[in-house]
Amino acid sequence: MSYTAELSELMYPLAIEYADSQAIGTHNSAWVSLQNYHRAWLVLNVGEMQQGATLNCALQQARGPGGTGAKAITSSKTAGAKAITPLVQATGDGDDLVCIELQTEELDVDRGFEHVRFQVVIAGGAVEYAAVLYGCVSRFKAVPTTNWTERID
Repeated sequence: MSYTAELSELMYPLAIEYADSQAIGTHNSAWVSLQNYHRAWLVLNVGEMQQGATLNCALQQARGPGGTGAKAITSSKTAGAKAITPLVQATGDGDDLVCIELQTEELDVDRGFEHVRFQVVIAGGAVEYAAVLYGCVSRFKAVPTTNWTERID
């Protein structure tokens, strides 16, 4: 079977948090539109966690790029919020790779919600992490490539 689609076009980085040590607090990505995508996929790469640290991550939705009406994304599949199970340093977490998948049908589109962001909440100590929120399965062609620093075909 021959494939002509390139993965860099099927999965486009919409919001990026580059690897760094983050302090205790709430860290939000920019709001990004999923208007041109059928799905989104958040990949969270967690490195070292300081003693006593915890990390939680969830997807949120809003009506626009300024976060109007921001609220949690709930899913019948998970029977709750689109969020990871909290990572806890004391139970051996750290050096973890987790992801959250989202289908745009899970957004409250009837009320105009088409923007999403990821929110990372850190407590108890600093945590090293990186995250990328991908827009997946573009509704239209051609697919943008401006967020890639370099693409090798």
